[in-house]
Amino acid sequence: MTPTGMTPVVMLGKPVAEAIDARVRAAVPELIERHKLVPTLAIVLVGSNPASERYVKKKIEACARLQMRAEVKAFSPDIRADDLVAEVTRLSRSPEVHGILVQLPLPPHIEEHAAATNKFDVFDAIAPEKDVDGVGSVAVASLYRAQEERMLLMPGTALAVRRMIAHYGVETEGRQAVVVGRNDITSKPILNMLGGRMCNAAAIWCHRHVKLEDQKRLIREADILVTAVGSPEYRITADMVKPGVAVFDVATRIDAAGKMHGDVDFENVQRIASFITPVPRGVGPVTVAALCENLLRAGRLAAGVGTPGYVF
Repeated sequence: MTPTGMTPVVMLGKPVAEAIDARVRAAVPELIERHKLVPTLAIVLVGSNPASERYVKKKIEACARLQMRAEVKAFSPDIRADDLVAEVTRLSRSPEVHGILVQLPLPPHIEEHAAATNKFDVFDAIAPEKDVDGVGSVAVASLYRAQEERMLLMPGTALAVRRMIAHYGVETEGRQAVVVGRNDITSKPILNMLGGRMCNAAAIWCHRHVKLEDQKRLIREADILVTAVGSPEYRITADMVKPGVAVFDVATRIDAAGKMHGDVDFENVQRIASFITPVPRGVGPVTVAALCENLLRAGRLAAGVGTPGYVF
């Protein structure tokens, strides 16, 4: 029980993902039958990473389950940034590919933002109408402006969290939201979503460049806490959060035994939280479903029947 006397809501991803899947499953056959188009996703995978490979597998399986297609485009970890940009540009121009996802993390020489050509150039090589992970400059600007009715493709993890907020009835307007981490496909878009017109919270960014004592204070004051660090050295414990907090654990890491972990000490934090997501079985399944939702949208755009806008 929470200190307010209410049983905490464990926000499982399954019912939210199933609702998204049902909408996609109902819409795909029309694209296939009327427009002769099978929504096809190209997953750009550079090098190997256990967590990345696990999620890639889930994405491929999810697309197949919904009569869509996903293909891995694998590249050596030594590929030059300019060459990767060229490869993504080629995929973006292909009429056979309707959605492109660049699986992160990329190798350090491409991740480094100060490099002449870096991951942001890779992201921007994706055509806006194929940017199913919402990482390119058009999608970023669209989310910043937060005009739901005009968005082509919203970042997948932010879309997943927004769908969970709507499904479980988490109040956001006027609440203090703290987002921990600075990942380009999780923390950054979620911060803009929470603090913008879509959620109207007071959103605060907390990361390693913030003094430790200030990090602890901000986390303790949060009404809504989103954490996406994914490091074995980082742990959100019950003494760090305030009673009644709503917690979204977006982090994923795989230990030596192949077990998945998040950032939050779930068993103890759930005793005082009002809402909390587990890892696994929380945000992850919804993120995969959100990707499928976006791939369907990209396929409809390619067929000339898609329209901008999201409804929550």
